[in-house]
Amino acid sequence: MRILHVTDCFHGGVATAVDQYARLTPEHDHLLLSNNARSSADPVPRNPGVFTADEELPASPAAAVAAVRDAVSRHRPDVVHAHSSFAGAYVRAAAALDRLTPGRTAVPVVYTPHSFAFERADIPSWKRRVFRAMEKMLLPLTTVGAPCAEWEGELMRGLGRGVPGRVPVVVVPNVLMADHPATPGSWSPATPPVVGVVSRVTPQRDPAFFAEVARLVRARRPETRFVWIGDGDGKDASLTDLLTDAGVEVTGWLTGEELRSRTAELSLVVHTARWDGFPMSVLEVRRTGVPLLVRDIPALRECPATARFTTAEDAAAKADVILGERRDPSDWTALDAAHTPEIQYARLTTAYDLAVGRTTYREASL
Repeated sequence: MRILHVTDCFHGGVATAVDQYARLTPEHDHLLLSNNARSSADPVPRNPGVFTADEELPASPAAAVAAVRDAVSRHRPDVVHAHSSFAGAYVRAAAALDRLTPGRTAVPVVYTPHSFAFERADIPSWKRRVFRAMEKMLLPLTTVGAPCAEWEGELMRGLGRGVPGRVPVVVVPNVLMADHPATPGSWSPATPPVVGVVSRVTPQRDPAFFAEVARLVRARRPETRFVWIGDGDGKDASLTDLLTDAGVEVTGWLTGEELRSRTAELSLVVHTARWDGFPMSVLEVRRTGVPLLVRDIPALRECPATARFTTAEDAAAKADVILGERRDPSDWTALDAAHTPEIQYARLTTAYDLAVGRTTYREASL
């Protein structure tokens, strides 16, 4: 098949996921229509030979919809795979217009939100309701839902309640491929201990929460240092200032090798996200072997209960134990087993086969 991938946030975990989908299924011809409009980071370098076409998605919504329609007309893909909420809207709006245009046929759409916009905790509740209503309205234009985590799958199935027709949902879990540069078991903690976050500095990652954790841990272990590996997205410098004012080092954007080196030196990673799909950074930290604590949000309830925290006080208490024992006390076996390339390949293949009618919902045993 020919697969056209469309995203408006080709950076971070989304870029890793899209690249891996393409590399994991080389029997298909993969094309990319993307931009990096929601990040100030440098463009993500491409792996040579992964995408047979690599084109720019305009930042304007109207122009983006037109660009999707143009790419579909020129490249004639068998499937359009939309990644992220906004790209999902562009692709499905384009599909709706194609259905209404004489002489054009709407191409099947596979949709991976990589975290629904209506999950955002940094916007008013009315705006979340609008985003959810839009997702529900667009769902009938989706051929197959391919969420990246169990929670995202539950949300997508929930959107389908009361909507005419049945949109099959295949959870395609985020994974790291065998050749991912994060070295298994490379953890070598620095002295004195360093507690860190590996992420962009954004409201989603809640830097104020991490600053409070730092304050509480320092009260118990004053020698501990704190670092935020990453930088802001260019939208709100006050978030970075908040961290530096709290004595947290913000590294700025690093090269891949620098990022992995700094991460491996951490004594503990604290994942502070207020909402998420399923973050690649969690899998990268797991592979490196650094002890990990994650916020107890629905998206991360695949993680062991002992590794989840609800409040800054809870996170600080668990961090204190890990720093004292210099090991990760949680059992991550079930999570590791659920996020393998073999499972991702099987689920992705099922999603694409469903989209083009090579298999049926019943045959897929979903």
